[in-house]
Amino acid sequence: MENDCREKPPSKLLEGIGQFNRGDYYDCHETLEEIWMHEQGKIRDFYKGILQIGVAVYHAKRSNLKGALRLVSSGMELLSHFSPECMGIDVAHLLQSAGRFREELNELASDPGLSLRAIPVIRFIE
Repeated sequence: MENDCREKPPSKLLEGIGQFNRGDYYDCHETLEEIWMHEQGKIRDFYKGILQIGVAVYHAKRSNLKGALRLVSSGMELLSHFSPECMGIDVAHLLQSAGRFREELNELASDPGLSLRAIPVIRFIE
């Protein structure tokens, strides 16, 4: 896994991250699913973790808070094994960002009048 994280990110991953950060979560899912489904190694969980966090945001924006909470939690669990960095991606920051998003989802579950503000963002290590 460590060696996989030292690799340059594949172009499809970069495309999926761009879609994620633009809020195109459905397209991000399609793009990342393509590389996740064809990967055999442990890095597969890295792709799946990012994919699940993106799908969690997609569900949250459609008021499916239960599905969003489940997916963000499982995505964070998968990504925790790749922190702090993988393929130049700041996984630690993504986990913090997703954690704030999860906290906000819990608040929204108890007070539906609140609005979603803590949308996760994927950053690269400089």
